[in-house]
Amino acid sequence: MDKHLLVTVSDEYHTSQSLRFVHHFFTNRSELKLTLFYVVPRKPDWRLDPIDLEANPEAIVHIEHDKAVHGVPAMAKAKEWLRSMGFGDDQVAVKFSNGKLGTVKEIVRESEEGLYDAAVLGRRGLSWFEEMVTDSISHRILWESLTFPIWICRNPEKGRKNVLVCVDGSEECMRVADHAGFMVRNEPDHNITLLHVCSDDRCIDAEQIFGRALAEIKANGVDDSRIAIKVMTSANPARTILAEANEGKYAAVAIGRTSHKPSSLEHIFATTSLKILRGIDRAALWLCK
Repeated sequence: MDKHLLVTVSDEYHTSQSLRFVHHFFTNRSELKLTLFYVVPRKPDWRLDPIDLEANPEAIVHIEHDKAVHGVPAMAKAKEWLRSMGFGDDQVAVKFSNGKLGTVKEIVRESEEGLYDAAVLGRRGLSWFEEMVTDSISHRILWESLTFPIWICRNPEKGRKNVLVCVDGSEECMRVADHAGFMVRNEPDHNITLLHVCSDDRCIDAEQIFGRALAEIKANGVDDSRIAIKVMTSANPARTILAEANEGKYAAVAIGRTSHKPSSLEHIFATTSLKILRGIDRAALWLCK
């Protein structure tokens, strides 16, 4: 089964961390399809509300100018780079968005309508994610409606291998285990380590948690020999996960993000997923809801 990724592209094509991560991670590229997605950025003085293009000729001029000056050259250079790295023309498609809904909601809409296996973002991923939790409409999308995996690539380091899948028994973590299994099923260079971080030394549910996650991964055809399990105890799960990711030189850390809506913005920014997002480096964060 082909894997189809939506890869966001900016005018800074030569530093595109999303493209570099995809190239470094996948060796079996024959079953990989990429759609490069360029969203025309909104002007600083535009509100976050959707733009009425018919009533705003200035916006149309801005969109066409940015697309011609930045978007089209960025896409051409990105495609040429992928071609030089061994991707066939039939594996790479190109899509532009006029940015009418804003960057966040344009990516969300395209990801959901296109039924991609993941949306891949580069070093601007943190800004994208923070926009989602600071804007009220995007906040609702994040907590209630996000239906696709997100990959945020932060300075991906060539040569890193394997995926660290963090599990706690939640349905979101089961989905990220399934997602990781699907992504590495035909990538024998990558193994999966299931990590459960306990708050104390009891870990009474660890066996059940690992059992469900193992079943999700193996259902994708990943052999037992490529799966390891690890239990760690820590009062600071994010710090422990980041330390393990660095020590093990994992290519990606996969986590599930809860659908539970917290009571305050301060609590959002204290969540484990955002702490990992801000701290991860030389790897990608794979996040599922």
